[in-house]
Amino acid sequence: MALPPVISQPPRLLPTKKPFAFQAAQASLMCPLMAVGVSIVVNVGLGNQPMPMVKMITGGLSVLLIVLGFVFGIVALVGMRRHGRQGIMGRAIAGVCINGLLIAVMVASIPVWMRAAASARQADGQATEQQQPQP
Repeated sequence: MALPPVISQPPRLLPTKKPFAFQAAQASLMCPLMAVGVSIVVNVGLGNQPMPMVKMITGGLSVLLIVLGFVFGIVALVGMRRHGRQGIMGRAIAGVCINGLLIAVMVASIPVWMRAAASARQADGQATEQQQPQP
C-alpha cells in the first residue's frame, strides 16, 4: 500500500518591503544630495541668464528638501524602537547631522543676506538720485 504524498506548506518568504523607518533614514541622506543636485543643474543650465523667479523656486525647493531630510532623519530615529537599529541608526544619524548642519548654515547666513539686500537698496537709491535731472 502506497502512502499518500506529504503536502507541506511552501516556505514563508521574507517581506521585500523595507520598514518606513529604514526608508525615512535613506530619504534623510538623499534629500541634501537632491537639493545640491537640483541647484547645480539649474544654475549651470541657466548660465548667466538673469531669471530671478527660477532661482527663487530652486532655492525654495532646496530649502524644503533639506528640512524634509532633517524631519525624515528624526522620524527614522523614532522608528528604530519598533524596527530595530540595523540599517537605520547610522543613516538616520548621518542624515540628521548633515541636514542640521545645512540648516544651521542657512540660518546663520540670514543676517549677511539682509545686510547685502540693504546695501543693494541703498546703492540703487543713490543711482536713481544721480539720474534725476537737477532743476
